Amino acid sequence: MGKRLRHYRPQPPDDLVNFYREQLFRELSHMFKWHNLPPTVPEDYLERSLIRHGNVLFYEHPDIGLDVLQAEVIGHNRHNQPTHARAIVMTTNNEISQPIERVIKRLTDSSRAVEEFNPKTDGVLIRNREDGSSMRDIVDHFAFRLALAQQAFDTSLLWANVPYIFQVSSDEVKLSIEKLFHDIFTGKPFVIVDKYLLADNKDRAGVPGVPYIGRELLDTINELMMKFRQAVGIETTGVDKAERVGKFEVESNIQHTKTVLQIMKEQREIACENINAFFGLNVSVSVVGVTQGQYKREEWEEIEDMGEGEENGTGDGGAEELIED
Repeated sequence: MGKRLRHYRPQPPDDLVNFYREQLFRELSHMFKWHNLPPTVPEDYLERSLIRHGNVLFYEHPDIGLDVLQAEVIGHNRHNQPTHARAIVMTTNNEISQPIERVIKRLTDSSRAVEEFNPKTDGVLIRNREDGSSMRDIVDHFAFRLALAQQAFDTSLLWANVPYIFQVSSDEVKLSIEKLFHDIFTGKPFVIVDKYLLADNKDRAGVPGVPYIGRELLDTINELMMKFRQAVGIETTGVDKAERVGKFEVESNIQHTKTVLQIMKEQREIACENINAFFGLNVSVSVVGVTQGQYKREEWEEIEDMGEGEENGTGDGGAEELIED
């Protein structure tokens, strides 16, 4: 039997993947704004921990007071709801100290949930998504592909800087070609050469055969960023000036992003209800800068006009009608 070919997967540099990973995480960490948090609870740490780790424990520390820490679920009930969580505390030497464990309480546990709550042993679990998953899987998926596209762009840009390459058979031809390009680059309005100098002869001249595709690769990077934002719940049409998108596709993207965003927002709102009831606070959360989406006003007007035209039977193409940025 012949040898089986190994599957080859291109691998961009780790530092480039990490660059895009951190860029995407930073973008995610500004999707929500928390209000009326206790002064001992840093908002940036709270949201960053939810995005990167999925679960955060809100509890009362015996020395600090109200606090939040990234946590892992260590117990479930028969409905697969978290019952116990362990918060990992890191020392200044980046070592794990004594973990903090709390019983997870919810208002839906019983009609006397508030009366039975014990701040010394109980806490509230804040979840990024309903299953407690982080955004790491989505971020890693797109960070790898963005780095791959960036690497291809850098390579194309490098090849674009490769000069013309000539192979010559004599010093006379070499000097003639050098003079030709000297005249060109010094701004002479015209140059005169022997008709055989640049003839299509492999012994005389050749040029690199790698076309520049930088523009297409930049479009690919922009499209990947658009798809990332759609995947995590940031609305965007992603319509390039040279691209056309159907109204149905635009509305489908809007619905998808609202669904993802709403799931994340609902989990944070549920946590706020429990925190407020058990700890006597007035914490709330809101979406920052993405509810309206990234659509320009003229794009929305055009989409609405198309919808009215289709409802009235005046659209030129119905569901096939296109908008153009």
